[in-house]
Amino acid sequence: MPGAWGDTAERRRRREIRRRRARVREARHSRERAERRRAEGLTHQEIRRRRRAGWRRVWGTGAMLAGAFTVLTAQEVWAARDDPAFDTALALALLAAGLYGVGAGGVVVFRARRALPRSLAGWGLVTWFAVALALPSYRYGELIGGPVAVTGVWLTAVVATVWYLGRETDD
Repeated sequence: MPGAWGDTAERRRRREIRRRRARVREARHSRERAERRRAEGLTHQEIRRRRRAGWRRVWGTGAMLAGAFTVLTAQEVWAARDDPAFDTALALALLAAGLYGVGAGGVVVFRARRALPRSLAGWGLVTWFAVALALPSYRYGELIGGPVAVTGVWLTAVVATVWYLGRETDD
């Protein structure tokens, strides 16, 4: 009994036929799905673009909420007035970070389906410098004369940073 001991040529042939039919059936279903997507106007690239836009909206909304929270925290720090010069410097750093979060998040949400502007990275760098310059402006502003001097030194440093970075990117 040759059939009792394992595969026979007939069984292998039938198995191969079933595999071929399954591949043909899967190819037909795949073509039908692709034609249906094309009829609806959704290509594979369009589906990926929509998915990416959805995630950009999620991240942009998160950045806006984090930025708004940071701005509110800056107001609370400003209102504390334990050490007016330090509170001013800390509030300015939080305000810069929060406003960048709100602005960048808004840009990402509203331009989610298109290319994002290259200026986001530049403004992110300016924000980083604004946050980093809060401590030196506190030290120099406190020597000069208090919260108003801290704000003036900080603004001068931020404007100088914007000018320098703008000059460097024009080259």
